Amino acid sequence: MKQTIPFKKDITFKTKIGELTAISLDNDLTLKGEDLIVGNFYISGNYKMLEGSINEEEYSYKIPCEIAISDEYDTFDATIDIDDFYYEIINDEILRVNITVVINNLERKEVIKDEKEKKDLFEDEILDTELESDRENSTLEDIKVSMPKEEELDSAVIIDKIDERTNSFYEAKENASKQSDTYLTYKVYIFKEEDTVEKVLEKYDITMEELGDYNDLENITSGTKLVIPSFND
Repeated sequence: MKQTIPFKKDITFKTKIGELTAISLDNDLTLKGEDLIVGNFYISGNYKMLEGSINEEEYSYKIPCEIAISDEYDTFDATIDIDDFYYEIINDEILRVNITVVINNLERKEVIKDEKEKKDLFEDEILDTELESDRENSTLEDIKVSMPKEEELDSAVIIDKIDERTNSFYEAKENASKQSDTYLTYKVYIFKEEDTVEKVLEKYDITMEELGDYNDLENITSGTKLVIPSFND
């Protein structure tokens, strides 16, 4: 069983956002105890204050996150991952990020409804213990499984319509699931007119094959958003 939790966060820049040239998402979410996930999202990248400008500025933001899990679920084998991530720019100064966290391998705990069921369960456990004891004593011939207050996250609304950025991310996630779980970070690079594929490969230290797993390399033009896998051992 899995459970998805959507988040939405507006990040206000100190300057105007003329053009967002790169964005990446990372996290250090971990399971604390049996019913609490804590950690941070890390949003970083590059942008231009004026569209068409040569100079790029770096940005980096930390978003605290806390997720409470119902005690109805067993989290013994639970894993945490990012299921979806996309963004939009509001009024040239606000970066709105939408993040969906997925918790996999949740198991619903068995609920004992009444005293009779408790008694039956207890008797079954005694019987299992006796049978195990008999097997151990037998011969071989007998023997035949909340958010921190300082910076709360707003709950995201359900998105009925997702743009090309979201579709690209889903395709990247589908391809990544067929490979080793070593790609933990995904960057979005906006291909510029003066760029070449070779320059992108050199800039991010990846191979043509790795880039091709996440993008349609035959249809790259100026303005194309490339999904860049970031290798992390």
